[in-house]
Amino acid sequence: MVGVDYRTAYTTAFNNSYATFTPTWSEYNGQDVIIGLDNFETVDKHSGVQNISGSTDNQTIAFNAHFDYVRTFNDVHNVTAMLVANGYQQSESAVYHKVSNANLGLQLGYNFDRKYYAELALAAPWSAKLPEGNRAGFSPSVTLGWNLARESFMEDGLFNDLVLSASYSDIVTDLGIDEYYMYMGAYQSGGWWDWNGLSGHAAVQSKRGANDDLSYIHRKELSVNLRGSLLDRSLTFDASFFTNKTTGQIIEATNQMPSYFMVYYPESSFRPYINFNDDQRTGFDIAVNYKKQLGDFGFQIGANYTYYTTKATKRDDTNYADKYQYREGKPLDTVWGDECLGFFKDNADIQASADQSWFGQTIAPGDLKYKDQNGDNVIDNKDQVELAKGGWYGAPSTLGVNLTLKYKNFTLFMLGVGGFGGHGVRDNSYWWVKGEDKYSAAVRDRWTPETAATATYPRLTTGNGANNYQTSDFWLYSTSRFDLAKVQLTYDFPKSLFGKSFVKGASVYVSGNSLLTIAKERDILEMSIGSAPQTRFYNLGVQVAF
Repeated sequence: MVGVDYRTAYTTAFNNSYATFTPTWSEYNGQDVIIGLDNFETVDKHSGVQNISGSTDNQTIAFNAHFDYVRTFNDVHNVTAMLVANGYQQSESAVYHKVSNANLGLQLGYNFDRKYYAELALAAPWSAKLPEGNRAGFSPSVTLGWNLARESFMEDGLFNDLVLSASYSDIVTDLGIDEYYMYMGAYQSGGWWDWNGLSGHAAVQSKRGANDDLSYIHRKELSVNLRGSLLDRSLTFDASFFTNKTTGQIIEATNQMPSYFMVYYPESSFRPYINFNDDQRTGFDIAVNYKKQLGDFGFQIGANYTYYTTKATKRDDTNYADKYQYREGKPLDTVWGDECLGFFKDNADIQASADQSWFGQTIAPGDLKYKDQNGDNVIDNKDQVELAKGGWYGAPSTLGVNLTLKYKNFTLFMLGVGGFGGHGVRDNSYWWVKGEDKYSAAVRDRWTPETAATATYPRLTTGNGANNYQTSDFWLYSTSRFDLAKVQLTYDFPKSLFGKSFVKGASVYVSGNSLLTIAKERDILEMSIGSAPQTRFYNLGVQVAF
């Protein structure tokens, strides 16, 4: 299959003018009323002039081809094969480089009597984002499976199905290589030089060095899965363990090159992009489902749970003086900040503590006090530590439960979802009230000499409050929550009502979404600052099949 698509886009506008009026207000009988309108000599006018801008021509060429082979030998040897080739190229007017992608894949499968399984997959991507010689990649993967339920020793046993499988893959990708020609050195006009009385001449600056060894990012993944059913397939389960490591992520070689590879005036750099950072993700998930029919009544209940951890396994941490700030070995979603020791009690407390003037604020009683982690008697960015997991890539633990109850023509469905172990920072305008910002309810519990023993908020100041409004565990909160995501009640009309009419079936339902949140920090989680408010949604509907 080959496809070609052309698309043209542009923006059009008309030079129109419109009359504008300014009202004059006055008080009449205790009410504000408009007593006049000033036009300022403007009129509605249509010039007929049309403006065209932002015109682009786009072309996409794509192709796909595959060959399939399926055959069984002697009723027990099952062989499958598939060869796939695909690619595309996108071009846009006024854009120099075309977006290109090409891939070749081969999948081979074999199973003996649906009992023992083996599968081999090979992929060969090609990327123009890499230097010549490194553009062709190779991605192998292998899967082995064993259907224990078909073994003689499992006959008439507890399990109806029981399959154990394991897979390993090494996938190469250029996702994470953000631009073309990142492997090439970059130069631009800049800086100035004088020679023999001549001045004001532009020089050529190096913006980055070349790296002809830049290569694909690797994602190596191992997974083990066990799935099965029992009790006449009324109870099913699916459990998996997985670990993957992403290696060779792209960074600028800031600390991997000598310091003289970078100068600040005129700003020039010979440091290239290199494959360096490594990440690891490990976890498991399990899903269990049970269904039962008892006469006119039936039900189904299911639950799934996922837990995973992340870790930066390789980082360039040489710019950190202390090991407690190293990113290597820490979760990828770590929240970094200061460890808060409470409020400064008085001026004597301030004098006896580490200097916090680095934040640019004069410290006073009622300000937040931070721990001096490195003992240099100064609080600055060298005192930031690991505070918690942010959960930016999803909560470390997630839970989902669903329940379906059915009685005759009535069906009740409920869904609950939860996420646990993540944290957020109260750093929006509701919590960080600076200078002449509008006060929020949070400041009611501010520190004053009279409320020092019970205060939950720093002192107020007309200054910038920079010391208090830093990321610290004082502002940390838990994002753990469980939500009743959906409830729906449905009634299916009996099919006998429609006879031989063109209507094949009909149902009526009422549903609600985001009905309930159970969380320690529910008030914070349900707060929307600077955006549309969160809503609960109710729906009444009718569904008809023809």
